Amino acid sequence: MLTSYLKIAWRNLWKHKLFSVINVFGLASGLVVCFLAIAHIKGSFDYDNFHPNRGRTYRILTDVVGKDNDITPFATSPMPLAATLKRDYSFVEEAARVAKTYAEFSSNQKRFTTVSYAVDPGFFRIFGYKLAKGRPATEPNTVVLTRETAEKFFGTANPVGQVLQNTELGQFTVTGVLADMPIKSHLVFDMLFSLQTPWNPQQRASFADWRNYQTGLTYVLLKPGTTADALKQVLPSVVGRATRNLHFKTEKGYSLRVQPFTKLSPSRQELMRATNEPQIGGLLVEAGVGLLTLLLAAFNYINLTLARSLSRAREVGIRKVAGAVRWQLVGQFMAESVILSLLALGLANVMLEFIKPMVFVQKWLIGGVVWNWQLTAIFVVFSVIAGLLAGVIPARILSGFQPSQVLRSQTGLRVIRGISLRKSLIVAQFAISMIAMIALLSMSRQMNYMATADYGFQRDRVLTIPLNTIPAQRLANEINQLAGVEQVSATSELFGSYGYDHTVKRERNGLDSSTAFVWASDPQFIATMNLTLLAGQNLPPATADSVASGGSRLVLINEEAAKTFRLGNSREAVGKSLWLNDSTEVQVAGVLKDFRFTSFAWSIKPLIIQNNPAQFRYLTVGVAAGNEDAVLADTKRIWKRLSPYEPFTGQWYTDFLQQRHTHPEDMDFTTLLLVLSFSIACLGLLGMVTYNTQTRVKEVGVRKILGAQVSQIVWLLSRDFVRLLLIAAAIAMPLGYLAGYAFLSNFAYHVSLGLETFALCFGSLLVLGGLTIGIRTYRAALDNPTESLRAE
Repeated sequence: MLTSYLKIAWRNLWKHKLFSVINVFGLASGLVVCFLAIAHIKGSFDYDNFHPNRGRTYRILTDVVGKDNDITPFATSPMPLAATLKRDYSFVEEAARVAKTYAEFSSNQKRFTTVSYAVDPGFFRIFGYKLAKGRPATEPNTVVLTRETAEKFFGTANPVGQVLQNTELGQFTVTGVLADMPIKSHLVFDMLFSLQTPWNPQQRASFADWRNYQTGLTYVLLKPGTTADALKQVLPSVVGRATRNLHFKTEKGYSLRVQPFTKLSPSRQELMRATNEPQIGGLLVEAGVGLLTLLLAAFNYINLTLARSLSRAREVGIRKVAGAVRWQLVGQFMAESVILSLLALGLANVMLEFIKPMVFVQKWLIGGVVWNWQLTAIFVVFSVIAGLLAGVIPARILSGFQPSQVLRSQTGLRVIRGISLRKSLIVAQFAISMIAMIALLSMSRQMNYMATADYGFQRDRVLTIPLNTIPAQRLANEINQLAGVEQVSATSELFGSYGYDHTVKRERNGLDSSTAFVWASDPQFIATMNLTLLAGQNLPPATADSVASGGSRLVLINEEAAKTFRLGNSREAVGKSLWLNDSTEVQVAGVLKDFRFTSFAWSIKPLIIQNNPAQFRYLTVGVAAGNEDAVLADTKRIWKRLSPYEPFTGQWYTDFLQQRHTHPEDMDFTTLLLVLSFSIACLGLLGMVTYNTQTRVKEVGVRKILGAQVSQIVWLLSRDFVRLLLIAAAIAMPLGYLAGYAFLSNFAYHVSLGLETFALCFGSLLVLGGLTIGIRTYRAALDNPTESLRAE
């Protein structure tokens, strides 16, 4: 019987090739998006499974209770906790601290900012990060590198025994190179260096402070046979003893809890200071997008199957008269669905091979995912289930026809008065696609706005050059001599990037601290970037004393900083003092007019600019109009002479902002999803229009003989479908507005959802839908009526 079902199903699919192709392509498009989501979800559960002691390893989380009794969970915990647990409790086999830093290291005439973790020696005993060469970094001032970082600094040479230099922590000896991780880890880093390295007194005090729960992660390895309950029971007493006499400034206190390493990824809770494990909410969104795309394809199958319901009803009637029962008819229709889903599975795998190399897909979805037989089995089972679910509605409806219904002209499928189920599904398809288009267009316009908007500083004809190991002054002197160069200055950050904030106070021991961005630049920077000085004077030139003491004591601030720290207006703020990180007193030399120097997601933040040559990382070169190409070529020659082994990576400021904010790889993938959704919807519409014209071919022939024009016939055949497109647009516009606004509300400065956005989306919907309808109906209207009426 099963063989008979499959043969008949195959013959039906082959007989109606257009509908079969539409269904296979639609299901394949939905499946490929679902496959990407499935692969990412599976990969998120595989994070860190190469560590040998996962079942006995735990991370300690901190639940901080605020003054308003709100609880904020942190992935970090107090730094003294690891040593206390290992020393006082015999069931703890090992405990280790992990502190994340963004540090700049230099070696071999190269300098890079790295993502680093300072780790205890126990880290290498808890985790299974294997070394390709050398030994772990367990002694002070030792470091192990990833393979990519080792190649950046030393090329193909053996890095073991080489020295890296850090301005704050001194020299580090490379003791080993880490092997490539077989899969992804929640810790993403360029290097691991020893936490035993001598730190400055302020940092050491921070590490010993039980009130400081935001600096480091704590991992605990329990002895075999010990349950997590033993660790849970001792944490309250540890916190009680450690914090009994401590005073907290902004919170009431905190408690500690245990997170099993096996449940670390995906993260079930949004944590502050989190690591790189996927969030369960993001995975659910991905799954939702995949299922929504698949649902659009399922709509096609339901639509086209029910559209042919009259011809299938006759088939059902004959089978029932011949003695078939309902479950046998359901089996026949479900067999067709399974064959379609298996064909779609094959096409989806072909499409997946073309999508896999996309940057966004590799970086955010399937990078590091192990493609094994288990994942393949999941894909096959998912495809069969998707096919069965897509076919269940048509199967139940069609198998329920009675033989007496065969001669009726309609199947009576209604959702609401005047709108059939098939029409409702078409409206849903195009409404969902248009909502996605409005959201995507809003995202694209916002990214373009962030890349091209007026930031309040000079962005045209400004060349930015990462310094690496070349002294800023030496390179500036060389470039200053070039024809066409107007200004040359040095800075620690580029405007338009995120930067790092610092704690700033009016009084050293005051409680009125706030955060501000502290950037370093020289006196020429104001003129190069065309900033406006409202009051006071520019930064003074650097002196030997200011360099030795970590920067000039005279600083520039923006208007927002004067307001935040209550320094009065611009003139009143000049001459007043501020304290940076409780250790450095600076005096306001001048006040700059506010400008946008960070992400558009934030409103303008307090900014402090200090002349500190030790922090200079970029050179900015103002170029006269018409001299851009010549200056760029001459600068490259100077760079080649001063740093022959380091490639020139300078770029124009406009290009930097474009790359920083447009995220082309994200937009490419989102556009792909939009194209797939519209393709599915248009193909479904094409199938419906095709079937509609086929059932009305004799009517068209009679009307043409009676004198109807081609345009009249086209309108007759297409007006119902155009009406459906208008209904879809009416539904999608308000929902699309909400979707676009939800995205734009994340930015302090954003574009507006104007009429142009909706006009473009509405126009695209009408063009795509109109072409789909018009081409098919126009061909039907041109058919010779003698062909359709010959049998009459």
